[in-house]
Amino acid sequence: MSRVARSETFPVHTYEVDAFGLLAAPALAGYLQEVAGNHATELGCGLAAMQAKGVGWVLSRQRLEIAAPVASGEVLAVETWPSGVERLMAVRDFLVRRRDGTVVAKALTHWLVMDLRSRRPVRPDRVLDERYRTGAEHVFEGETPPLPEVERVDAERALDVRYQDIDQIQHVTNSSYLAWAIEAVPEETWRSRRLAAAETTFLAECRYGGRVVSRLQRLADGAFAHAIAREDDGKVLARLRTAWTPREAAP
Repeated sequence: MSRVARSETFPVHTYEVDAFGLLAAPALAGYLQEVAGNHATELGCGLAAMQAKGVGWVLSRQRLEIAAPVASGEVLAVETWPSGVERLMAVRDFLVRRRDGTVVAKALTHWLVMDLRSRRPVRPDRVLDERYRTGAEHVFEGETPPLPEVERVDAERALDVRYQDIDQIQHVTNSSYLAWAIEAVPEETWRSRRLAAAETTFLAECRYGGRVVSRLQRLADGAFAHAIAREDDGKVLARLRTAWTPREAAP
């Protein structure tokens, strides 16, 4: 199946790396969001066109795998394409490459179209041309299994919802949830390993103000289940699963 793709390059800046000089996962998620937004604009369903119709894109699920460390100063090419519609969700895939063509990351995302007044989902065919609802190849094979619930809290951390967490449709941006999940990871893991994979299911909106609690449960060596919940009523806003691999030398 053919695909309608867009590719952009991103130099990795010093302010986008972590304490170990490697591209931080939330910054990589920002690259994905940037190229997806620009491609949506090119296809006639970008932010301005959507808001004119009273709707907006909301990320519902994200699967991200980081195959290799990426250092400050590298230049990445991020390619994306719409890859079909599943129920109420539009699907989009991503490949991230170095200049030599080596794939360093892959991602699969599912997006809802949300009515900005009612805050309820609407059918994607309301804004997405039929040409871009046709299935195309995915970067991962098979279906992603449901994410586990946190049944035993092994660690937790309370965090403020800040101005910088809020996006243009007035809720917390997806990269903040990933950053919040990482904040609960044990320091020993953070120092000895890097994030190799993260899967997120977004369950409810989060707005400015108040606090969230990032909870974590160990699943296996280097793997964790996460839950991001509102502190005041305990409502779970997102579930995540992360996998961490021993740190390699940066290229």
